[in-house]
Amino acid sequence: MFKRGQTYWSALFFVLLAVSAGSAVAELSSGARRGATLALAAGLALWYWHEVVRTGRALSSRAAALPSLAVGAALWTPLLVSHWIFQLLMFSAYHLACSAPAPSRRAVPRIAAVSTLVVATVSVRDGFQPLNLVFYGAVTVALGLFVAMTQAIHEQSEQRRQLLEQLEAARGELAASERRAGVLAERQRLAREIHDTLAQGFASIVTLSEAARAQARISPQAAMRRLEETGQVARASLGEARRAIWALRPEALEHGSLGRALAGLATEFGAQTGIDTQAAVTGGEHELAPEAQEALLRVAQEALANVRKHARARRVRLTLSYLDDATLLDVRDDGVGFDPEAPDGNGSGGGFGLAGMRERLAAHGGTLTVEATPGQGTTVAAALPRGPADAGDGR
Repeated sequence: MFKRGQTYWSALFFVLLAVSAGSAVAELSSGARRGATLALAAGLALWYWHEVVRTGRALSSRAAALPSLAVGAALWTPLLVSHWIFQLLMFSAYHLACSAPAPSRRAVPRIAAVSTLVVATVSVRDGFQPLNLVFYGAVTVALGLFVAMTQAIHEQSEQRRQLLEQLEAARGELAASERRAGVLAERQRLAREIHDTLAQGFASIVTLSEAARAQARISPQAAMRRLEETGQVARASLGEARRAIWALRPEALEHGSLGRALAGLATEFGAQTGIDTQAAVTGGEHELAPEAQEALLRVAQEALANVRKHARARRVRLTLSYLDDATLLDVRDDGVGFDPEAPDGNGSGGGFGLAGMRERLAAHGGTLTVEATPGQGTTVAAALPRGPADAGDGR
């Protein structure tokens, strides 16, 4: 944008210089003065082409530009003295004084220098006139205020740009922190899961095997019972290991919708536990972001894990509801329930509890509601808002 604007200003300068030189030569009667005028105009044109168009040295805000500007002023001054029409070039002169991205304390002296040069040459040619001094003084003040305002806008834009960069960096750091927190939470969940299931199962296997070995010579029948118990515990631990591995890999989502994944989860859970488990989908199904689908599937898995361990339920119902502005998942059982206000009522005793479910949903802007009463079952309700990526589906 700046280069395009400078191209327009350069074209204006050469047009004004050509018009001024042509008018002056036409009005001047002396051949020597005509030749001098044309020579000075040609020199000024060459200076502008080299110092402004080609190298841009005269546009710099540094002190190194002052010698170049002094040369341009030296070429322009005799032209101003020779004929008034060369005052048209003051538009380009003021532009050069204001174009450099310099503070107003540097631009105002340049503007004042241009005004002083014009007033001085007019006074030499036509005599001193106070009106000229007032006029060009007002021009200097106006341009100085304009430069100060422009510089303030530039500084505000720069500050805004820096703030936006800092905001983007902060967002990136926050996203990375959330990813690290998610990884840590998942590790903690796995640690609790292994401690609550596999580690206890292995400890039981070791204890039972040692008891069987100790009773082998004294009571072979008792030793056999211990070995049978060891096999039962080993099979149960193997089932827990398979369940934990399956929970880590949401393969069901890779081959179908969330509704189908929940139906498969319910079928498998019912087959493993003997609990009457069914899943249903209500509302107009719409696409969900993969992260949202995985979050709801994980919540369903963990809710069923708590049912398996604590609820002693006979029936479980999973309901996935698609609303216009949200997606809901309800996991309801008719088990023993619990008191949410009790110290251990967060359900965390079974590994990944309700607090972990809330954290998982909160990462996607969702919420978790629990309705539980001792002896009357439990309902776990998860809600995820429908984000822009989901709403774009339009179904």
